Amino acid sequence: IAYGGMHYAIVQAQAVGLTLEPAHGKEICRRGEMIKVAAREQHPVSHPELDYPGCDILVFREPTRRLPDGRPHARNCVVMSNNELDWARPETWTGMIDRSPCGTGTCAVMAAMHARGELRLGEEFVHESIVGS
Repeated sequence: IAYGGMHYAIVQAQAVGLTLEPAHGKEICRRGEMIKVAAREQHPVSHPELDYPGCDILVFREPTRRLPDGRPHARNCVVMSNNELDWARPETWTGMIDRSPCGTGTCAVMAAMHARGELRLGEEFVHESIVGS
């Protein structure tokens, strides 16, 4: 879980058997919403100054690789809620996909990368969405 303007659950897509391709959108949303709600239930977080509990959004990631010019690059997919998930009602296990790499999501990913020593301060990072934007 990382904060980049919103509280994000950050998940490696491969770790849960996902490939970040638009054709897998329904399954990405289903798993993303379930993981996000489970993270919120099991690891609640709060903003230190605002009444803002989380986590409230999820980003699936692919492994970071280096572009030929040396810049780190990764693909992602941000899953947002479109209703309230009810564990007893599978029809509620849905969400929406952000077509962009997401500004606050990218900030959260970069903060987590920096904390793990994977991104230096001031280093340019190329973040690509599920649709290539």
